[in-house]
Amino acid sequence: MNEGIRTSALERGITRLCHFTPSRNLVHIATDPLGVLATSHLTSTEKAVFNPTDLERIDGHRDHICCSIQYPNAWYFRKARAKDRLFRDWVVLLVEPRHLWLPGTKFCPRNASAGGGRDVREGKEAFEALFAPSVRGAYGKTFERQLHRPPFLTTDEQAEVLIRDRVERQDILGIAVRDESQAKREITRLRMLNERVPQVTIAPDFFAPNSQSAAFQVGRLPKEHLYFAGDENG
Repeated sequence: MNEGIRTSALERGITRLCHFTPSRNLVHIATDPLGVLATSHLTSTEKAVFNPTDLERIDGHRDHICCSIQYPNAWYFRKARAKDRLFRDWVVLLVEPRHLWLPGTKFCPRNASAGGGRDVREGKEAFEALFAPSVRGAYGKTFERQLHRPPFLTTDEQAEVLIRDRVERQDILGIAVRDESQAKREITRLRMLNERVPQVTIAPDFFAPNSQSAAFQVGRLPKEHLYFAGDENG
């Protein structure tokens, strides 16, 4: 465990990591104690279940799982959803932040796919680089950290955390969905399989990069609220 990262993460008020995936993968994840596996650990049968977006690893780190801190990388999230025109529902898995300080976790201050993963690093210094005063990101744009930006938000919205090997099912704190209608669908599917229903958060801004980014720019947090299992019966 990296105590330096743990201390910094807790001081910053980081409470979760985010990993997005097509809704059709949720049942597979919810029924497997291993939870989310890195691409290199998936069997050929499991790969057939997952969307190609999950299997693309332009950053070269096929033994790691891409996540972001506190909020999803809404820009890449939109791009990923656009590639799948058949299955429209996606979910954001909310993951235990302890993975930040576990051995093997890597960090990138911008989208990790840039330069084939050349900016991906491990350790306390790499973690702190996510919150640097300025970060050079996509298309040569430099992102300057504003004074009103909460300490738990990365300087570049596309900064990534790469978790080694797997995120066990017990480390999935809950899921975030687009709206109440989707919340009902996800809960119904899990109940049909007699699976535990995780905490469900309705977070429309997670699915709208312009709205989420606009909120960050003025020091406001994106919209989200808990959906309580049982509400779908009302």
